[in-house]
Amino acid sequence: MSTRGGSPRVLVVSPHFDDAPLSLGQSLLDGALASCEVHVHVVFGRTNWTRWVHPTPGRAPLVSAWRRGEELLSSRVFGYRLSVGRSQEALLRGVPGEVLLDADRDVTGDPLLGPLRTDLLSAVDRSRPGLVLFPAGVGGHVDHQLLALLGAERAGEPLPVGFYEDRPYAAWDGPDRVAARMERAGLSDPHDVSGPVGEGLHRRLARCYPSQLDDDFRSAMAADRAAGARERVWYPVAAGGPAPPGPLGERSST
Repeated sequence: MSTRGGSPRVLVVSPHFDDAPLSLGQSLLDGALASCEVHVHVVFGRTNWTRWVHPTPGRAPLVSAWRRGEELLSSRVFGYRLSVGRSQEALLRGVPGEVLLDADRDVTGDPLLGPLRTDLLSAVDRSRPGLVLFPAGVGGHVDHQLLALLGAERAGEPLPVGFYEDRPYAAWDGPDRVAARMERAGLSDPHDVSGPVGEGLHRRLARCYPSQLDDDFRSAMAADRAAGARERVWYPVAAGGPAPPGPLGERSST
């Protein structure tokens, strides 16, 4: 297990600015990831989306810079190292809104997979982690699905991989649909990596990401608090790979 100063190194693959703290923020604050050296790599670092302006391509440089600033603040608040890739997010690539969240879309032939593999290999080389956490693709967002597919490709390799429940999609989908998604992905080994998410986490997220947290996001957060939701990571039990480190390997009680 790669460590520095005795702490396990974990690389969290984040599709967009905000996905890692939205999905694993409680764990970063006081859960399993709080005892790790965490490196977050944002893959789709070119973006044109905020809740304030229409997402035209011409606004992408300014919006990307703004959102990178939000992520830098978040990296200080949640205590992780940050790197940012140069791939364009789905809306900037012209993916139609009606297929953006198509969970049944086949992404295996997407031409972007090759460049994304190169980007992820570079992130792994830089961070030298003992565990890589990928989004599971809950909710069906095409960017999340692409990275979930790349994570599945690495299952069974000497470097352990896990898959985190993408939020806010996990709150919108509910536990049954999340479990069904995980089953389709060959994941059946959930591990709690935090206690119940709380108001303190959500206040921090609102401070870090004012351009993103609209009423839909806040409703999902409220639903998570009301349900006592815990952040979870799932592992590909059939892959025969090595076990995850320390507290990240403690199985969920639910």
